[in-house]
Amino acid sequence: MHTVAPDADVHTQLEARILTLPVEITTEIFLWCLTNALIPSRNKLRKTPLDKPPILLTRICRDWREIALSTPHLWNHVCLEFGGARGLRGYIDAWWVSFLDIWILRAQGQPLSMTISNLTSDTDPNAALVPLLDRHRPRWRDVTLKLPFDLFYHFEGHECLPMLRRLSLETHGISRDLDIPSPITAFERAPALDHLCLGGGLRPSHFLLPWTQLVGLELATAGAQDCLDCLRSAPNLVSCSFEIRESSSTAALLSVPPLLRLKTLTLSGPAPSIIFPYTVMPVLAELDLTGSLNAGDLSGVRFFVAHSECQLRRLRIHYISSVLTEPAIQLLGTLTSLERLDLSATEAKTIISLLHRLHDEASFLPQLQELAITHHKVRDENMHTMFRSIADALARREVSSAEHVRLCSFALFMQDEETAPRMRLRQMWQGLSQRGMRVSVRNRYERWI
Repeated sequence: MHTVAPDADVHTQLEARILTLPVEITTEIFLWCLTNALIPSRNKLRKTPLDKPPILLTRICRDWREIALSTPHLWNHVCLEFGGARGLRGYIDAWWVSFLDIWILRAQGQPLSMTISNLTSDTDPNAALVPLLDRHRPRWRDVTLKLPFDLFYHFEGHECLPMLRRLSLETHGISRDLDIPSPITAFERAPALDHLCLGGGLRPSHFLLPWTQLVGLELATAGAQDCLDCLRSAPNLVSCSFEIRESSSTAALLSVPPLLRLKTLTLSGPAPSIIFPYTVMPVLAELDLTGSLNAGDLSGVRFFVAHSECQLRRLRIHYISSVLTEPAIQLLGTLTSLERLDLSATEAKTIISLLHRLHDEASFLPQLQELAITHHKVRDENMHTMFRSIADALARREVSSAEHVRLCSFALFMQDEETAPRMRLRQMWQGLSQRGMRVSVRNRYERWI
């Protein structure tokens, strides 16, 4: 008892001090808590909005409840997800629709950022959900809707969305060849919309949208024709991401006009390079290529970059198998403007080949300033050779010369958890770090520099 009482007194004093803060400061603290709560968590536990801010803040005490309920900015973000990989079990029933209605009313006139998902395969959301969302559509700002496909037709057509900047739409269980009676017109009048995401089998032809004003586009599980249609319809894109499924035939594919503003392109899926022969991107600066790459894909990148006459500054390739080592090195040898390279490789041999070229040829990647490598093989007999090659290449590129700039940053992440770099090499890397180069060598459990 003697040890508990002082602790209780301290807690009471601390609680009292918190409650004496000016309302304005408490409000800012609440907003900070909410901002951090919106960051995706690695925690596997699925929480409802009832278990997160701002609802959580209303349960502390009466004063905090009053502050939270009188702060509209706390209520202009809402995430309600059922079904799918991250959603709750069940579906959006009448209780949740009522809950959502009260939440949105608390936001008063604030622009709304919402994620509403009902991807449960056997139960549609309550019929009142879409009318509720429609009533507040003048305040939509950043909206993600994951709903059964037919429900998109239930939204009011041709109605204005004056504040909408970002729209993400997803569905499930529809055929790629779905014959729709007419395009969905609910999102056509959005004068501020500049970023669009379509997923879950949705195709561009399913919607009437303000394509020409878009600057950002993400398309998942798409055919090559859909991707090219998007590029043709959205000539002002600055950033674009396509997950491209395999295409049975390229005979019907048609070239699109040059994309004069596109700077960032991300391609993934089974056929990531299939669109390269049909497009030109003269100002492209960043390319992210992820998928089942083969030698033809890497040759396609070479052709595409040369044909576009772009000055590629950043390249991410994930991932390069041992049989693709030489095609990958040949590709990199043509990218004289590259400043950052992110390379995921299966074996140390591939990494060694790259590092030898950096060491031996001053004209190889002459503008390279940042190099990040991921090694995927769990056990690799060439690890120590790779470590020595890293030390040699970094020492050579530590100082700029007439042929190449200085390498400022190097990072290596390894799946191998049994092989550690020798102390002498670690000391060399430490010296590079002390002289200003950012060096990181680690696996999941250890970091040596």
